[in-house]
Amino acid sequence: MKTFPYSSLRYISVLLLLVAIASGCSGLQVREPTLGKEVRARMDLSKSHLRNGQPRQGLQELLRIQDRAKHIPEYHFLMGLTRMQLREPESAAEHFKQAVELEPGYGEAWNNLGQVLVSLDRLEKAEEAFNRALDIPTYLTPEYPAYNLARLEMKRGRTDLALKYAALSLEENKRYSPAYSLLAELWLDKGNIQKAIQWLQKGIDNNPNNIELMLPLAMNYLRLGQERHAKQWFSRILEIDPDSEEAQVARDYLDILS
Repeated sequence: MKTFPYSSLRYISVLLLLVAIASGCSGLQVREPTLGKEVRARMDLSKSHLRNGQPRQGLQELLRIQDRAKHIPEYHFLMGLTRMQLREPESAAEHFKQAVELEPGYGEAWNNLGQVLVSLDRLEKAEEAFNRALDIPTYLTPEYPAYNLARLEMKRGRTDLALKYAALSLEENKRYSPAYSLLAELWLDKGNIQKAIQWLQKGIDNNPNNIELMLPLAMNYLRLGQERHAKQWFSRILEIDPDSEEAQVARDYLDILS
């Protein structure tokens, strides 16, 4: 088999920030006091600014209502997300803590608190936060904390536990593609390329046009010397999204293999 260059891509953002914003506070099962129109409007504006990558504008909206909204869990959740975008993890952690103190059943806040604590290298506290999120029966996206626990255990070097939590993430949502990528990475680290390929193939079965799963699948076929299969998947990437970063990598490999 030929030797090929390998350049890894960043597939998954640990923070999952835009997902959290887009989903709003769907797991928050709490009767909040009736919000004044201005408070609600400024909170909605802050969400819009976060989606657009404008955390400073979002912060301005939230600061204008801080005295009237400090008792509202969602306010602290939004402030935590804003501080995350501003790269202020200590402040973000404090606001997520306030959110869960006001509403212990706030799954999104527990999950984001865990992610911030990981960034601060407070791994035991992060593990506790992720588990608190998993324990909330009304939390609609438990695949996120399960996945984050898998990443945490991977960081600790506990591969078997990481595999367990990544599999749990897929039990919660079989279409959650980051978990397939992580399982493949974990099995590859254990030297089992066949297992890595199996998980990537399962991921594509559940996400047929996911080029972020196809690229490592093609690369793993190359590792096994199965160039025909690799070419098929590289070509498939070009068909689905020819302008993507993954497509550029696929072109480079196809040029080498031609």
